Amino acid sequence: MRPPSGIFPLLLAALALLPAQAPASESATFCGEEAAPCLQYGAAIFQQRCALCHGSDGLGEGPLSLTVKDYPSANLLEPRVAKEGVSLRRAIIEGPRFADINPLMPPWGDELTVTQLDSVTMFVGYLRKDLEGALKVAREAAQKTEPSAKLGRAIFLGRCSLCHGQEGLGDGRMATRLSPKPANLTKSRAPDGYLKTIIAKGGAAVGRSEKMPVWEGDLTGPEIDSVILHLNTLRPARKGAAK
Repeated sequence: MRPPSGIFPLLLAALALLPAQAPASESATFCGEEAAPCLQYGAAIFQQRCALCHGSDGLGEGPLSLTVKDYPSANLLEPRVAKEGVSLRRAIIEGPRFADINPLMPPWGDELTVTQLDSVTMFVGYLRKDLEGALKVAREAAQKTEPSAKLGRAIFLGRCSLCHGQEGLGDGRMATRLSPKPANLTKSRAPDGYLKTIIAKGGAAVGRSEKMPVWEGDLTGPEIDSVILHLNTLRPARKGAAK
């Protein structure tokens, strides 16, 4: 299976945004015992390493998969190959070297510890058995994600650029079909508190266009904060506010 042309540079750039390997001692924080795998630790590692493509809930709507045209399905509830624990663990470790895994799936065997691998395997397995319970654990872990402008840009490209354009100029592909037109975000002087409200609650909540959707059900608090950090990099007067 050939990946879409030109996708590897984008994938490598996106993976560069991921945090450095978490120390193995973190497992004690989540699991109560160092080097012991557990569901909560798996959810935390999943948010750090896997949500970029698979989405914070594992349903395949990650910032990268939503950004790239013809990106292969990343919905973990619809596995083609890794359908049980042993093959799932091997798929995480070996990536495309195992069976018919898409080349865009990176091998994590050299990046994650044994405890982290076992924990992520445990979490994905739980996701498939008890979606509602796993989503609760995943969202709790996602709320602990550190906001960043880099993460915000990835989310913006996946969720917002269709209307606002890749650089926030209000010239996205849907812009000509909307009335009123999407805002040119580079000219916005709205404070962060206002931005957080309009992103979370939608345009109608602040007397703006009802075409601006409500995002609080799809994005976590840290993800919304990350989008705001990115927006500040697009606004000349606020660039210093972004991380």
